[in-house]
Amino acid sequence: MDAAWLQALLGKRVRITLVCGAYSGCLRHVDTATKAVVLDQVEILDASSTASAIKLTNDNKGKLEDTAPGEALGERHFPDLEYKDLEYIVIDQFHQKFGPAIFHIKQQNVIGVAVKGVNVCRFGKLCWMQISTNDRIYFFDIFLLGPAAFKNGLKMVLEDINVLKVIHDCRLFSDCLYHQYRVDLTNVFDTQVADVLQFSTETGGLLPSCVSTLEECLVRHLGLPPTKIQFLQHSVAALKADPKVWSCRPPPQRLMQSAGLEVMFLLPLRSALMDKLMMDFVTQVDNYLSMYRNMPSISFGYAETSSLELPYELKELTIIQRLRREDALKIYKTDEDGLLVRPYPQFENKPKERIVNIDDIPELEMTKTSREDVNEMENEEIPLLEPTPSCGEDICPPLEQVSLSAGRL
Repeated sequence: MDAAWLQALLGKRVRITLVCGAYSGCLRHVDTATKAVVLDQVEILDASSTASAIKLTNDNKGKLEDTAPGEALGERHFPDLEYKDLEYIVIDQFHQKFGPAIFHIKQQNVIGVAVKGVNVCRFGKLCWMQISTNDRIYFFDIFLLGPAAFKNGLKMVLEDINVLKVIHDCRLFSDCLYHQYRVDLTNVFDTQVADVLQFSTETGGLLPSCVSTLEECLVRHLGLPPTKIQFLQHSVAALKADPKVWSCRPPPQRLMQSAGLEVMFLLPLRSALMDKLMMDFVTQVDNYLSMYRNMPSISFGYAETSSLELPYELKELTIIQRLRREDALKIYKTDEDGLLVRPYPQFENKPKERIVNIDDIPELEMTKTSREDVNEMENEEIPLLEPTPSCGEDICPPLEQVSLSAGRL
């Protein structure tokens, strides 16, 4: 079988006769390296059944992909996407582009990963794997490359603990990789899990009634308007019209653009979620930085800097969580299990940010000092700080001007 001769027949209907039977279909792809061909809208000539795609390898053993019959790939129409100039690299052969792509991905610290296929799980069919970096988007055609794609580099990347994989809902993807390709997905940032944790922090420990779709996460955390995420609806509509659309070759360009945009937004989505998840931590660190720095020098003279007792500023977290729960219960409805029901992000009333509300926090209890303690403090001869004419009302000079021995702190 001459691969170069077959290349001239791309897009034309051909008849192929093998030892396993005779087939007729539209020639969609020819792999010059393995001499494998892909036919679309296949008709089995020696039987009454039909199929929409077939993959034939050079061992003359036809492998029929039993996909549902449907309209021709070139006849699918989708509304215009917002990002028409999206560039991506399709890798359906091992020579030329596969090796450099793996090398580039392996050098990244964070990548976005998504998959497309037919019922992707241990019993389904993985057809495409999309991987995004800061400046590139790759489409690995698993349907054509087969398990060798993982043996030749993808397994190494997906199991690398030094490369963070950003995925939205990794459950079925992980199941498919483990049971079909023996790939143990490692070091994953799941944006669906992060969304739930962020919501729980925002509501003082309460949980939502359901997880969020990628569309909802993009609207909620990146602030994208619905017009910017219509590509997700195009993908859902295509999959609803033909559940096995991703097994067809070549897929529509608009559908590939949709899948490319999906994986492209994963990296900024992770950054936005990380900022929100770290908000309380950053706030408390800021409190720590100013805890002693802003303390008057006289008060600092009696501070116990070596104490391991939990500071009052950190104890405030329990009060903040209670206030957040009260706010959330006023805004969200609850289901029969007591979980909060979140509306679509566009119509969602976000609870106000509860970091610290001074009016709601009870004041510190004043401790009474005995006469004996007062006499003991007077005997320690702690230097008194006298105001000077140049300092006005500020009776507390900078801390470096106060000389206190370590024993008196």
